[in-house]
Amino acid sequence: MEFDSYEYQFLMTGIPPGYRFEPTDIELLQDYLWKKVNGDPLPYNIISECEIYGNQDKEPWNVFIETSTETFYVFTKLKKKGKGKNIDRVAGCGTWKGQKTDPIMYEKMKIGNRKLFVYEVKGSNEGVKGHWIMHEFSLVDEEDKQIGDYVVCSIRNKNAKDDTDDEEPPMKKTRFNLEDHNPPETTSSACPLQTLLSDWS
Repeated sequence: MEFDSYEYQFLMTGIPPGYRFEPTDIELLQDYLWKKVNGDPLPYNIISECEIYGNQDKEPWNVFIETSTETFYVFTKLKKKGKGKNIDRVAGCGTWKGQKTDPIMYEKMKIGNRKLFVYEVKGSNEGVKGHWIMHEFSLVDEEDKQIGDYVVCSIRNKNAKDDTDDEEPPMKKTRFNLEDHNPPETTSSACPLQTLLSDWS
C-alpha cells in the first residue's frame, strides 16, 4: 500500500495534514527537551535526534533540505572542545557562530536560554548554499547551569523560496483508515516546569 506525503506525515507523527508544528519556547523546553534529557516518552515523533556538528559533511545544506522553507527541529548533543568548557561548533567547512543569548522565563523564573547562531564559512563563500540561521534552546537549573547535554535546535534557510503557492496538492493515492492505523498516543501534559526544576534539584 502506498501513501502520499500527507498520509505519511500523519502515520509518523500523529499530526493531521494542514497542521504546522509551531511550538512556543516554553513548550519546546517543557514538553520536549525536559522529557528528552530525562528519558521520558515524547508526545510526538516530530523532533528527531540529529548530529549537526562535525568535520565531515555537516554543512546545513547537506543535513537538511536546502530548498525547503520549513523550520527543522532537532535534538542534538553538545560536545566540548578537548577538556575545555567551550562547545565545538564546527560543522563541515564552516562554523555556527553565536550572535546573542536571550533568557527564557516562566513565572518570573529563568528556566532556559535561547541562543541565536548564523552559519559562516571562513574565507571564500564559494559553494555556500543559502543563509542558515539556528536557534538553540537549553534548560538551566536554579544556578543557571545547563541541565543535560541535549539541546533543541530550530534551523532554517532564510534564502529558501516558497514556490508551491500556485501548485495544487498531489492527489491522494489511498484513503486513510483510522481503524487500521492509529496515531501515536499523546502523553499527559507535564506539570509546570517550575515544579519539575525543583524536583531536579
